[in-house]
Amino acid sequence: MDEDEISMLTQGNMNIMNPVSEKKLILAGKYADLKHGTSVLDVGCGNGTLLNLWQKEFGIFGTGIELQKASASRAKELLQGTGISVIEGDATECIPERSYDAVCAFGTSFIFGGAEKTLEHLAGFVKEGGSLIIGDRFWKKESVPPDFAREWRDVPTSLELVSTARYLGLTLAGMLSASDEEWDQYESAVWQNAVSKNLYDYLEQIQDEYLTYGREYMAWGCFVFRG
Repeated sequence: MDEDEISMLTQGNMNIMNPVSEKKLILAGKYADLKHGTSVLDVGCGNGTLLNLWQKEFGIFGTGIELQKASASRAKELLQGTGISVIEGDATECIPERSYDAVCAFGTSFIFGGAEKTLEHLAGFVKEGGSLIIGDRFWKKESVPPDFAREWRDVPTSLELVSTARYLGLTLAGMLSASDEEWDQYESAVWQNAVSKNLYDYLEQIQDEYLTYGREYMAWGCFVFRG
């Protein structure tokens, strides 16, 4: 069983597949200056929860891209009649025909090889003066145990991510981070699904990783950059 299959089994039924609340996702939308008529591209849109939330809160329209067939189907059903379309396909091979007011990637930076490379890849899809929103893991500290750091080579510190954005001509307009409680709730939801699917080897692996290093050294944050 490959990582994509395991991910679908352990997270596919979750509305928000990241350690973040709806309240914070709405706040991220405000930092990005979303409003009625704003066009949004969500790269790796999952079940369409984020786009649906922002459509209801701000009146956005736009496009979601999702590789997993089951998730794409759920997103299409959820977003039907909202003015938001869903493309089932590989985001690394998808070149939008237009630019967007806001482009986001929540928990999907691994698609492009990490958050910094995601910034580089997606920056060209944003209209001048628009927003680029990255939601993903980052190191809390510069000093990380080598055996843990090697497992997460594509994770930057927050300063490294912001420095890359500045090099690309982007300005950090706002950020928010997951609380310890949100992290625990997210991980516990994954563990519950792993137990229900009898994925005990995988369960022990991710629990050991989280309890030994993850909770101390790794954070999850949403970074809103403006062009």
